[in-house]
Formats: sequence, C-alpha cells, structure tokens
Amino acid sequence: MSENDYESLPIDQLLEHTLWKARQLGYTQLKGIAESDASNDIIKQLISNPLRLQKLVTDSNVAAQESGIGALNIILEKSTPEYFFKTRDIIIPSLVDKGLTSTKQSTKKLSTDVILLYVEKTNSGLEIIELMIPSLSAKSPKQVASTVKAINEIYYAFGCPKIDPKIIMNHISKLFEHSDKNVRAEASNLSITIRSYIGDVFDTVIFPKIKPIQQKDLSKLFDKIDITTVKPSRLLLSDQQVNNSNNNNNDNDNDDDNDIQMNEGIITESITEKPAFDSYDFEDPVDVLSKLPTELSSRLKDPIWKERVDVLEEISPYFNVIKIQNDDYSYFISLMVGCLKDVNLQVVTLACGILLNLANGLKLNFTKYVSMLLSPLLDKTKEKKRSIIIALTDVLDACFKYSSFREILDPTIEYMIHISPQVKVESMSYLIRCMKEIINIPSSDEIDKIMTPAIKLLQDSQVSVRNSASEVIGTLMKIIGPEKSKKYMEKVDKRHVKKVEQLCRSAIVKCGNNINKDILIIKETINSSSLKNENVPNLQQNNILIEAEEKPILSSINLNYNSSIPSKRAATSPLKENILNHKNTLTSKPLRASSSSMSNYSISTQQLQELELLRKEKIEWLEIKKDLLNELEEVKENNDSLIKNVVSLNSKLDDYHNKFTTMSMTLKSKDTQIFRLRSDLENCQIKYSQSQQKNKILKSQIELSNANRNAENAEKDKTKTINEDDNEINKRISILSIESDEDTKKDEMVLKLPDASIYNFDDADDGWKRATAVTNDLKAKIQRMKARTRVLDLADD
Repeated sequence: MSENDYESLPIDQLLEHTLWKARQLGYTQLKGIAESDASNDIIKQLISNPLRLQKLVTDSNVAAQESGIGALNIILEKSTPEYFFKTRDIIIPSLVDKGLTSTKQSTKKLSTDVILLYVEKTNSGLEIIELMIPSLSAKSPKQVASTVKAINEIYYAFGCPKIDPKIIMNHISKLFEHSDKNVRAEASNLSITIRSYIGDVFDTVIFPKIKPIQQKDLSKLFDKIDITTVKPSRLLLSDQQVNNSNNNNNDNDNDDDNDIQMNEGIITESITEKPAFDSYDFEDPVDVLSKLPTELSSRLKDPIWKERVDVLEEISPYFNVIKIQNDDYSYFISLMVGCLKDVNLQVVTLACGILLNLANGLKLNFTKYVSMLLSPLLDKTKEKKRSIIIALTDVLDACFKYSSFREILDPTIEYMIHISPQVKVESMSYLIRCMKEIINIPSSDEIDKIMTPAIKLLQDSQVSVRNSASEVIGTLMKIIGPEKSKKYMEKVDKRHVKKVEQLCRSAIVKCGNNINKDILIIKETINSSSLKNENVPNLQQNNILIEAEEKPILSSINLNYNSSIPSKRAATSPLKENILNHKNTLTSKPLRASSSSMSNYSISTQQLQELELLRKEKIEWLEIKKDLLNELEEVKENNDSLIKNVVSLNSKLDDYHNKFTTMSMTLKSKDTQIFRLRSDLENCQIKYSQSQQKNKILKSQIELSNANRNAENAEKDKTKTINEDDNEINKRISILSIESDEDTKKDEMVLKLPDASIYNFDDADDGWKRATAVTNDLKAKIQRMKARTRVLDLADD
C-alpha cells in the first residue's frame, strides 16, 4: 500500500495504523467529528474504552501525539462529567509521562489544558494531583520540572480555597533539595502561587525545612506579591452551575434588583471573610507519648529538684511541634499537675511551657483535660514572681481557647472567693479575658454566678480586688446590655456605680459588637425599605428589633429580609407559600429570587395556622433541646467524675508503686546486710578455731618446755649426788692396788661417757627414755661399787 492509499481508510483503521501520518490523519478526522457531533458512535466507543483514548496521548510520533492530544481535548470538552471520572486514572498519568515531557511547546500546552479540564469537570483537583505526585520522584529532572509546572497551573487557575494545598506542601521542601536548577525554579514558582493564597502560613511550614539562602530568595519573591490582585482565573463545574442559576434568577427579578442591592451589599459586607489557613492543617501529627522516658514518673517525683528540672528539659522539645497526635494524655496531665504544685519555680515554668505546647498541638482534642488543669493553675497564681504568672496565664488562656466559657466558669468563680487576694485578682483577670472573647451572650444562670460574687467583692478591703471586681461587672454589663444590667446595678454601692459604668463604656467585647452590628444592619434594611413603602406598620419593625436582640446574627437578618423588603408586583408568585420556611444563608444568591414574594404583608388564615404549627414545633424542639442539653451536662459531669476517679486511682497506684519500690529496696538492703553479717560470722568462727589451735599448740609447747626444764633440773641433782658419791669412793679405793686403779679408770671412763651423753641431748621427745637409761646405768654402777667396797672391807678385816 502506498502512502497515499491510507487516506481512503476508515477512521478505525487510521487510528490503529502503523504509519504516523495515517494516525495523524485519523486524529484530525476524530477531532472534526467531536466538534460537529459529540454523540457519534465512534466517540462513544473511544470514551467507553479508556485504553484507546490513552493511545492518543502516548503516540510515539511527536506530530501525531500533538494531534491526538488536541482531539482528546475536544472530545472531553463535549463529554459529560461521568466520563472524566472513568478515564482520569489512565489519562492523567499518561499526560504527565508523555504529554508534559514533549519537545513541542504546543503539546505541553495542550496536555496542561486537558489536565485543567479534568480538574474543572471533576470538581476536585486533589485526585488529579494525587495521580501526578508519583512523577515528582521520577529520575528525569525534565519530567519532575514539567510536573511541578502543571501543578502550579492548577493552583494558579483554581486557587487554594478550592484545592487544598496540603497535598503538595509536604513535597515542596523536597523539591528545593533537588539537584536540577529547573526543578528548583519551578518549585519557587509554585511556592509563590500558594503563598499568595495562604499567606504567612507558608513561611511557618516550609521555611524550617529549607536552606537559609533559599529562605532569603523566597522572601524577596514574596515581597513582590500583590495580594489584592490574586484571584482564581477558572471555576469548577459546581461553581459554574451556581453562577448560571444566579444569572437566571437575576433575569427573572430585574424589577427588584434595585431594592435588594443596597440591603444585600450591607449584609454581604458584614459577614464576608477571606478563607483562613492554619499551619496546623498542613502538618502531620507527631506521636510524643512514645518518645517519653519510661521512668518519667519516678524522675518527676525525685526529691532532688535538679533531677526534676533535667527530665522536664529533656521532654520539652518533644512537645515543641505544630501538631500532636491525639491520644490518652490523662496520666501525663496528672504528672504535670504534680509539677504545677512543685515548690521549685523552674519546675513550674517548664511544666507550663509543656502544657501550652500540648494544648496548641492538640487544639480541640485538649478540651477533655481542661477540667483537670484549671484548679491547680488558678491556685498557683498566688506566686508573686511575674514570669510564673505569665506562664500560668498563657496556659489558662489556652484552656479557654480550646474549650468553652461554661467549662471554665465554675472553677474560676470558685477561686474568685479565695483567701489570697492575689488569687482573687488573677482569677477575675482571667474571667475578664474570657468574657471579652465570647461570642454568645451567657445564660441567666451564668450571669448570676458571675455577678453575685463580683458585687460582694466590691466591699473587699484590698483596692486591687475591688478594681478587678468593678471591671468584671462592667465587662459583663457591656455584653448583656443595659436592660438586663439594671437589677444588678441596684445591688451595687453608689460609690462604685460611676467606676463600673466607666469601665463598661471602655470595655471592648466581641459579643456586644456583634449585637450592635446586627441591630444596625436590621435598622438600615428597614429604613431603606420604608423609603419605598410607607405602609409598613411600625409595630412590625419594633417586633423585628426586639427579636433581633435575642437571636443569632444570621437568623435575625433573614427575618428582617422576609418582613421588610417591599414589592412592586402582585402576590401571585408561586414562592409565596415558602416564605416562612425560606432560610438561605446570607451569601446565597437565591435570596433575590424569592424577593418578589417576601414583600406581601397580608397573611392568610392558612398561613397563620401553619405559623402556629411551626411555633408549637419550635416549642417542642426547644424542650427536646433542653432535655438533650441536660443529658449532655449529666454526661459531662459523669465524665468529669470518672476522670477525677482515674486521676485519684493513678495517684494511688503511683503511691503503691512508690511504696513497693521503697519496700523492695529496703528488703534488698536487709538481705545484703544479712549476707554480710553471715560472712563476718563465718570469718570470725574460722579465726576463733585458728586461735584455739594456736593456743593448744602454745600450751603443749609450754608444757613440754616445763617438763624438759624439770627433767634437766632432776638430772642435774642426780649427777651432783653421783659425783659426790664417786669422790668418796675414789678416796676409799685410792689405797687399792694397780688392778683396782685400772678398774677405777675403766669405771671413770664408763661414767664419763653417760655424763657426756646426758648434757648433749637435743631431742626433747627422747629425753625421758635416755634419762631412765642413765639412771638405770647409774644404779647398776652404784651396786657394783657397793659390792667392791664390801670386798675391800672384808679384806681389811
């Protein structure tokens, strides 16, 4: 087939052709069909099969791809929103991967237009951006930069109020860390677009996560932003439908436009506010409980104050985050309450800082812990150091900010009559700050609770207490108005009346300002309408003003609209029956559509009956509401009692735990003492046995030495006697013959030998044996000597 033969092929074959020119021709024909007839079968088949539409975006040829994306743009413009939901999961990633990274600028522009069309028709850009976010981590810097640019186009076209910027805020800091300068440049452009809508919140969230030089460059770019010119350039489909319906209503009510325009301008101006953004909404919650040390309780109860300060300084950075994960902080709050009662002021200051960060991190989730904190906080205001008072008041203000006036009222009034004058003054100052911030008027019971002790405190002996009481009364008078204040001013001493009235005039409250604005708006609407219709009864206007003082702003304004706007047409509008039930908000445009029927002041019997039924229903609803409120109060009281029980049980548990630990420590110490005593006893027994053995040895040695001495003495005595006998015998036998001399010599030699052996004994054990042997020998010798002497005597005779 030649190149020119494909022109005669049907469009189905052209779209699947291998030749890029044939596919381009098919895309061009498809675009023409979509422009002329969007309900064509070919178009329906393509839309019903998203994979075939995907081929228009992912064509390998650049020229054919441009034609395919152009045809896709026309097809989607002519399609219903349901087809966008069916195809977005396939088409958007393909456009990001292939269309935005094309080398042709026209293809990039068409791809961006298709993405914006998806955002418009689906009424939400979050799902579209979620499909684009994976490309932010692509390896190709070109793809990342083109994706960031397309996301910037989405926010620039539709604005942050319609598309939540939180989904992309977490990725901006990572984009500034990218190595490619084009990616960082597109990240700067995206930052400028988002910053122009959310303001300083962007700086709070992003600046801590980027480099100082990048912060400086962004600040210079932010200074050039003109906030007054920032507004979306495109509308979502839902907003377009609202505008179309309002335009139709305006065409039907041209006669009443001039009458309503002034009133509508007054009301709209009084309630229109720019959408506010909070950095809290852009942060992920942080789990701080898991970071706390396990021995926190014991360390906070340590008798050494430095240890308590150290552990509070250790955990304080954990709470210095924007958003804290919601969890059960009852036990932790009880520990902080103990720190608030600490005698060391540094511990109190650190505990207040932690509680303040916890309140700001939990916001409304902090409400359930307010009842546990108010009493110890107010009681600690007796401290005179100014830094402690400031820390305590910051936590008290946070308690009111994240709870309600009813929640803080009873504990505050209780400490207004405290014995300490300083506690009285600080409690009343706290109550004044809270009253200046409330929006709704307090109930009669709440007013009585405040006025009764405040009037009594005007007679206090302390000047500061009297001044604070006067300010409490004056601020509350400014809120409730002069009519309700009369019965209380009658009880005030005359000398204090002037000062109370002066403080009432100078007080700046939010609740009173709202009431005055409400009445002013109503009066202006009535005056503007009465200029064109002088037949409106004055009684009706007075009733409206009376009701406006007791009802919320929105309901009172709607009531006056329904009753005071005149009409130039007869009461034949079909909307007449819905006058009493019409409760559109002030910013809604259908208010004009019903204006023609609001101005009819004649009320039929049927309408009166309906009005009576509505009043009865209202009374029933109010009774039901009252019952529900009573039940709610009971539940709150039960909850408070349960929380108190939990706190008391936790404290008891801590006491038991501490007792157990102390007892276990004492038991361990006793065990160690017993072990040491046992070891000492064993050592003593060993030493005693050793000493006994030594004593025995010494005794045996002493006895042996004594025995040796006695034996030696005895031997000496015996030897002396023997020697004397020998001398006598020697004298007698000196006259004997030579034989006798020889015998004596032999005997002397024999005698000398044992004598020598006697004096040379060294062995103590053989002493006795030798001694007995010597004695026996001596006895034998003596006997022999005696025998010889007898022989000699006989010879002489």
